[in-house]
Amino acid sequence: MTDTNTSTNSKFKTTWFYASLSSEEKEVGLISKKIEKTYSERSVNFDEFADELQKRYEEFDSDGYDVVNIVPISMGQTEMFDLGSKNKGSVGFSITRGAVIVGKKRNTKDDV
Repeated sequence: MTDTNTSTNSKFKTTWFYASLSSEEKEVGLISKKIEKTYSERSVNFDEFADELQKRYEEFDSDGYDVVNIVPISMGQTEMFDLGSKNKGSVGFSITRGAVIVGKKRNTKDDV
């Protein structure tokens, strides 16, 4: 998922994206076996993340912008655990799912 925010004469341009969670396919069932896709709440699809980031850099470059900042988009999670009668609780963590990218228009000969 992505979005771009810029006006035609704007000095700065922003865009954002987020990547899917990592997934794996497992065979499930004893008699009637089928393939089930499961997603990890702990990991992002890094191939998709890297592809999206590269795509944004290339778009900025072709539009005459230099990337000046990347702000990670993190999403938090909490998982409960139970290790016995006295060992119960929860743990919180976050994963980086995407980024906001800021570009600045390059100076041209006409700008000087």
